[in-house]
Amino acid sequence: MHICPECGYEYKDSVSKCPDCNVQLITKKQKEEKEKRFKDWEVAYTADTMYEAEMIKSNLLSAEVECVILSQKDRSFQVSGDLGIIKIMVPKDKVSEALVVIENSDSNDDDEIEEDYGR
Repeated sequence: MHICPECGYEYKDSVSKCPDCNVQLITKKQKEEKEKRFKDWEVAYTADTMYEAEMIKSNLLSAEVECVILSQKDRSFQVSGDLGIIKIMVPKDKVSEALVVIENSDSNDDDEIEEDYGR
């Protein structure tokens, strides 16, 4: 059996790409190894939209903070609340550094908005 690393659906061995997520499928063993790697990671930020999560991820990577996006959104059904959040995960030892980067990027966005509106 193959598994989609994005949505977690299982597919027969004859399928190599997830039709929903458009990503290459992995084996169960690869999934277990991936889960071990991210065992000691924590949520640094949650977002409602993928573009917001991608922007935060880009800021973290620019600051050399390793991170991954964990999406719990189902592309088939629009869900609000905790069932549809997108998490940005970082290693436990990088959480405080990540929070500083995220806070600085949020405050920079506010400053840019104020400059745009002459405040």
